[in-house]
Amino acid sequence: MNRYYYYLIFVNLIANMISAVPKIFFLNKENGTSFSLLLSLPAGLLSVYLFIRFFNSFQGKDLSELLKQYVSKRIYLPILSLLSITWLGAGLITLITFTFMIKRFLTPDMSIILIACLFLIFISYGILMHTRSVLYTVETVLIFSIPLIAFIFFKAYSSPNFMWDYVGVAVMYSNRWPSYSVFSAALYCFLGIANLIVFNRAFKKVKFQLSWKSMLVIGIVGSLTIISTYVIPIGLNGFEKIDHLVYPGITTSDTLRMKFGVIERVMFIFFMFFLAVTFISLLIHWHVALELCKNIFWLEKFNWKKTNLTPFIYIGFFWIVTLFLTTHLNEYTLLIYTKYFFNCLPPFFLFMFILFWYVRRRAKQHEETV
Repeated sequence: MNRYYYYLIFVNLIANMISAVPKIFFLNKENGTSFSLLLSLPAGLLSVYLFIRFFNSFQGKDLSELLKQYVSKRIYLPILSLLSITWLGAGLITLITFTFMIKRFLTPDMSIILIACLFLIFISYGILMHTRSVLYTVETVLIFSIPLIAFIFFKAYSSPNFMWDYVGVAVMYSNRWPSYSVFSAALYCFLGIANLIVFNRAFKKVKFQLSWKSMLVIGIVGSLTIISTYVIPIGLNGFEKIDHLVYPGITTSDTLRMKFGVIERVMFIFFMFFLAVTFISLLIHWHVALELCKNIFWLEKFNWKKTNLTPFIYIGFFWIVTLFLTTHLNEYTLLIYTKYFFNCLPPFFLFMFILFWYVRRRAKQHEETV
């Protein structure tokens, strides 16, 4: 079962390779991006360690259950509301970003509302699944996706068009003061482990074997992914104008060719692969958001044929918010709001770690009195 912990981390790392994260990196390319990325690595590993250590202490229990048990109702309801909004926002960023990408690169003549609705139809079914079923879906997609991402990395670094001189220019700016925006965006890539606030309920019989080896694996994969997100587009496109690209990951993939492949342009393979990873990333975020919402407000008697319809109220709300934002945002405003979202995450997760400390303290006090 340890592998599922890795899946939660790796999905978030991979999914953000083509989101707003690389764009934020390149907009700050002369403002200490390299130094900021290096700072985010220990901060990300520390966050992973603290999340796993906390939930290992409460095997098989999610955060909602712990808050109900050890925190008063007037405190835990606002906390759950804040968490649900945060996870809803994370999913919205993923969904709207990929909707804009499909509109730009694949179906420019299709209505953006229709593209968003197609996503929402599949996601609405997926987030209603049992938590363990979501994990099985994530595993199935990653089994096919991980070899492909390894191939794309190899193809990029071995490309004759990849110039290490461009990377050297980027490294020259490492002596600049680090950028908070870059740090927070890179830190977000590691925070897939935060989905344990709901998914920990699926691990009733096992604990994650937290050791230096497991942290080393996470650190190596995380470092390689984040650094490659910054280095590969620069190596293939140059340093000077890289910040002018709207979607650096997609544009970079189109510089690669498979000379003897069935599909010559790597961009199409890259796009389909990230479509699958984006789907499971959105599935994870909105499943967490829905489960949190169910612990905030639940209509016991709102049933039809022995099925409670309360989750469908939340799904309807997700639809309304998504379609409203999709039609009222453009790529520039989405990037601005995404940047604000990322900048709020470090203090937000600092608050979560304080909350974890408080819950553990209350749990120990409860054990001592019993």
